[in-house]
Amino acid sequence: MRLWNLPPIKIAPEFIFPILGFPVTNTLLCTWISGIVLILLFIVGMRKREMIPTSRLQNAIEALVEFLLGLISSVVGGDKDKAKKFFPLVASFFFFILVANLLDVIPGVDTIGAIDAEVVQKAHGQPFLGFLLFGNISNALTPWIRPATTDLNLNLAMALIAIVTAQVFGFATLGPKQHLSKYFNFKGPIDVFVGLLELVQEVTRVISLAFRLFGNIFAGSVVLAAFAFLLPGLADIIFIPFELFVAGVQAVIFSLLTLIFLQLSTVGHDEHGDVEHDAAHAGKPTAAVQ
Repeated sequence: MRLWNLPPIKIAPEFIFPILGFPVTNTLLCTWISGIVLILLFIVGMRKREMIPTSRLQNAIEALVEFLLGLISSVVGGDKDKAKKFFPLVASFFFFILVANLLDVIPGVDTIGAIDAEVVQKAHGQPFLGFLLFGNISNALTPWIRPATTDLNLNLAMALIAIVTAQVFGFATLGPKQHLSKYFNFKGPIDVFVGLLELVQEVTRVISLAFRLFGNIFAGSVVLAAFAFLLPGLADIIFIPFELFVAGVQAVIFSLLTLIFLQLSTVGHDEHGDVEHDAAHAGKPTAAVQ
């Protein structure tokens, strides 16, 4: 008899309860929790702002903010006006994704939830003490909290926000005529083809941003679940530090790519190469801009 079964791998988030007829999923609940945790961290960390910080939390927040400011400044070529405009969106993505990803290693995430009575009945089992699942019914669980970034809907929404905002900055900075000329240029057949490629590239950027984040975080959750089943206890020691590293890297990558897309939308064709060159030196995570 098995002590427990490998939990089912589900890509779609699970419904947990309604609010005024609106379905709330476990990833949506985690999204709300991530937002609340992020707000509380900044309130607690910055309530006693000091010139020389004595709080570790304030030190950590200021170090991350300085890192983002340096990253943005290097990509925009020291343009302080652009840096101020880009910082709110880039920083918001970074901190939210970082907190949402880190919640994956908190005890109870993916492991505490509602018991699926139908699965229990089919397996002819009975929860121990009424709430502990072992043996054939150990995977009869719908978790109440699942990492927000394992929901492709959220990642697609953030990617769309990044690309649409980049387009808005492009229109505002270059003007409608110059900005649209990137996509609709009828000077010659090659220019028309390049414009079409630019349009297609905008779509691929949304897909690239969303699926990169989703794939890495969802895969990490699956690996943690699988190895916790195969090597209880030992798996946490090995893979939780790795998950913490991946959580930070993915937050940096998503934010950096968003920054690059914002910068690319606000410069002409001739400057695209310089932007990619600056980005490659500012943050090593970017090998290519898709």
